[in-house]
Amino acid sequence: MKEWYKDWFSSELYLSVYSHRNDEEAVQLCRLILSSTQIKDGAKILDAACGAGRHSNYFSSLGFDVAGFDLSKTLLNVAVNSAKDKTLPANFFCSDIRNVPLKSKFELIVNLFTSFGYFETDEENFSFIQQAYSLLELGGYYVLDYLNEKTLRESLVPQSEKMINDGKIVERREIQGNRVVKEINVFSGDQEIKFHESVRLYTRDEILKEAKSIGFSVVSLFGDYTGTIFDENISNRLIAVFQK
Repeated sequence: MKEWYKDWFSSELYLSVYSHRNDEEAVQLCRLILSSTQIKDGAKILDAACGAGRHSNYFSSLGFDVAGFDLSKTLLNVAVNSAKDKTLPANFFCSDIRNVPLKSKFELIVNLFTSFGYFETDEENFSFIQQAYSLLELGGYYVLDYLNEKTLRESLVPQSEKMINDGKIVERREIQGNRVVKEINVFSGDQEIKFHESVRLYTRDEILKEAKSIGFSVVSLFGDYTGTIFDENISNRLIAVFQK
């Protein structure tokens, strides 16, 4: 399977497609995470696949000792510049989530905005949950913000369009076996640029089984960023809070 995430997340157009994911939404999720965990002031936090740093920089603004990593240098540059604009520490580095070069311990590790399930094999997809367990202090927390496989299958929108400054974006989605696939066509002037997403669909039970087998206990399961308890039949998200 083509490593689609390398091209797509390195494109400047990625931020245009996901412009609806704003700082307010990030703050809401961060507050939910903090209310669901018991980390101390100034605790060390790792933001895995941090993207443009929305969550990292909010945690940092509260005085936490935050590190964030991502494979996309384009998004990391946005994260660093955003931190500098807010006069916050900018502790970001480039890494593949399957092999993170860290040895220090953290009290909270977050993996947010469906930055999970990109790879072809289960071993690759679940590898970071194992790494997170190793990188956590005893009693530390790992939070995975993922989609709800059941409601996504039932309510997938096949096609949508949105206008951008000088053109439009057309997104086509379909379920292919155990993956949700999205084709993104960006039309700008006479140009058409195509991108691709493919995310492995895991059920709640599959994720919990894997996390428990590694040694995690389940603290909370939420179905949205407001903290509604997860309901497999109606929730749009699966936000799982685990503890070592």
